[in-house]
Amino acid sequence: MLVGCTETKEPDPDRTGYNYFPLEAGTYRIYKVEGVRYNAFLDSTVFSYKLKEAVVDTFSNLESGISYILHRQTLDDNGEWQIDSVWTARRDDFNAVTVEHNVPIVKLVFPFEENKIWDGNRLNDKANDEFEMVEVRKPWADSFGNYNLSVTVIEEELPDTFVNFISKKEVYAKDVGLVYKENIVLDFMQGEFYGKGFIESGIRYHQYLIEYGKE
Repeated sequence: MLVGCTETKEPDPDRTGYNYFPLEAGTYRIYKVEGVRYNAFLDSTVFSYKLKEAVVDTFSNLESGISYILHRQTLDDNGEWQIDSVWTARRDDFNAVTVEHNVPIVKLVFPFEENKIWDGNRLNDKANDEFEMVEVRKPWADSFGNYNLSVTVIEEELPDTFVNFISKKEVYAKDVGLVYKENIVLDFMQGEFYGKGFIESGIRYHQYLIEYGKE
């Protein structure tokens, strides 16, 4: 009689996409954030600052498994990092989730697949919000870095230049994580200004990865 045995293999992170959302205590990422807040009745506000996201600890529970605590810090005028907020993040076989201000958002789903669509709000009580995965395992480059393998998540896109314009997306790179975030929400003036592209209110927000590593 032959006795056989089965070998349990770990999922291939290159195939699933797990390594585009790395989580490890002691790691950090520093971003350059810049943008503009628009208000038709006040002067627009231009902003620029550095944001540091550090994985400082972990905790576990029966429902969600291991979660990683993220300290989000901004650099003050004295060159010191000050806590801005505390988020958490976790990853399982099917989802990568970030809990932002106590709201869980499904940032990525596994395995990766071009044009894959999911509800980013499926773990919270907000309205359905369709996210789409595009440019899977394609290069990404900006003024601050070049990445051979990345994935782009379109969180919302509304290219209507007469009433409003919305572009929300995030780019994740293999073995790095989030490398770029864009949040543009603009409302245009109506009436006699309809179709002229004059901004009444809104925001342009861009977040670029400039440094990452382990402390």
